[in-house]
Amino acid sequence: MANGIVETVKDRLGYKELEYPIPEHANTIRYSLGGMTLSSFSILLITGILLAQFYVPNPERANASVHYLMDQVYLGWFLRGLHFWAAEALTVTLLLHMIRVAHTAAYKAPREVNWLIGVGLLLMMVGFLFTGTVLKWDQEGYEALMHFNWVADNLGILGYPLTEKFAQGVPILNRVYMAHISLLPVITIPLLGLHLFYIKYHKLSPLPGQPEVGDTHKASSEMDTPPVVQRHMPFTRHLQYLNMAGAEVIFIVCILALTIAPPLGDDPVFGMEVTKPPWQFVWIYALENLWVPFLIVAPALIVLFLVAVPFIDRSPERDWRKRPVATAILATCIVLSLALIIWGKVTTMTHSM
Repeated sequence: MANGIVETVKDRLGYKELEYPIPEHANTIRYSLGGMTLSSFSILLITGILLAQFYVPNPERANASVHYLMDQVYLGWFLRGLHFWAAEALTVTLLLHMIRVAHTAAYKAPREVNWLIGVGLLLMMVGFLFTGTVLKWDQEGYEALMHFNWVADNLGILGYPLTEKFAQGVPILNRVYMAHISLLPVITIPLLGLHLFYIKYHKLSPLPGQPEVGDTHKASSEMDTPPVVQRHMPFTRHLQYLNMAGAEVIFIVCILALTIAPPLGDDPVFGMEVTKPPWQFVWIYALENLWVPFLIVAPALIVLFLVAVPFIDRSPERDWRKRPVATAILATCIVLSLALIIWGKVTTMTHSM
């Protein structure tokens, strides 16, 4: 009888529609990084809603409101720790996810559009990280905003809506807060929905060397060995795996929130530059030391490159061993990024905004 009730509930909820087949390699960490990123994003949404109840988006009170949350609100320190460490976890899993997609050439036809949506989601996450850094309104947050203001001022008419002149009399911190809690989520959530839709529509990308689902030909005419036959499983099993992976992310975030407090300084001293940005942005700090306009040029070139990737690399080959140029470019980008982060950590700012 119990089994009959369970089956009836599954039928009414449409659960059986989720039992469509997907490749078994979905149940591996590298093919679950996107789901782990989604787990971190869910934590950020929930904790962000709670944090918003205590934040005052006013330059005179913003920093004090964060200190109040940390020192006087029951478990406020833990709540902010969850938010901070979930953002750190999201950054790591998101970058690893994009590296995996690039390494396995999952951006190729028919998934070019989903790659572009992924680039859009990356930009949204950068926006969240930047605005979140500013909102705590300590010296680090203030200096981050000063660099952003320089970029906006030097973009001319394109940057005008981002400057203080656009809404005179309204503290720009209020507008940063609005972007963080409304504008960015309003853009991100539909993009995320589209991203998930196209994963379902085009199906999970095959392992390198294997043909697309429904393709009876080999993935490459030059392959020396026949492709391995793909084994399949119901999507519901993948959901169970994602739940476990997500639970591990949540567990790690909780441990970090309990043991390591997120950084928070006092009210900023205007006109000074004494801090370095978070590690997610310190690479551009290093480039800025070489040439200040890199603040504008470097991000623009990176975005253009990411957008162009699926249209430049048109070969159907997905095996990284048979894509030496693409693999070398990916490896170079990773090494260069790590080098810039380290350089940014050890170098000293040679100018001020």
